[in-house]
Amino acid sequence: MKGLGLVLIFAASFMPLPAVSKAPPPAGMPNLHEGDIVFIRSASAQAPAIAEVMGSSWTHVGVAVMRDSKWFIAETAATVSLTPPADFLGKSRDGEFIVKRLKKWASRPAKNDLARLKEWLFSNIGKKYDIYFEWSDAALYCSEYVWKAYYSALPEHPALSKPQKFSELNVTGPLARQLIDKRYKAAGKNINMDELIVTPVALLNSGLLLTVPH
Repeated sequence: MKGLGLVLIFAASFMPLPAVSKAPPPAGMPNLHEGDIVFIRSASAQAPAIAEVMGSSWTHVGVAVMRDSKWFIAETAATVSLTPPADFLGKSRDGEFIVKRLKKWASRPAKNDLARLKEWLFSNIGKKYDIYFEWSDAALYCSEYVWKAYYSALPEHPALSKPQKFSELNVTGPLARQLIDKRYKAAGKNINMDELIVTPVALLNSGLLLTVPH
């Protein structure tokens, strides 16, 4: 019996781990895993200015997660919140989206790391959207939320992209100037050109991520 027990333990060590997800992926996103990063071409009022600043129309991003066996995209809109995937994609022009995944999670996310990531994402629910794009945890904008989630939660502290400064972006275009005047000047603030910033397109082009087909 002792020998049989050892055999069973040895065999069990080679059994595949259970899947992280407890429900099938949402409609239209058949290959989605928890922890995947989802990019959309936002149709929001500020999206054209953001696109002008970045030189890309992929202007919004969130992270796929499950809670109570239901799928959501953790994102920052008016506040940090969990949005059903259909509603998240509904905010994209023509419903277009791109899914990216951490290369080391190509087959499946590491269970403990995913748990840490979700804990960080959930712990920030309710925080306000940062309309000034400041490198502060008091309020968060979309790409900052995603970047800080991975960097803060995972043990190796992966930087999905190198933070830039406002001075490295195109903030002199007409749409950008209009947005800056509307938000900063109206609040009696000056934009800090040395402020660190992470853009959605910087995450999209991250060397740590791979594209998930759909």
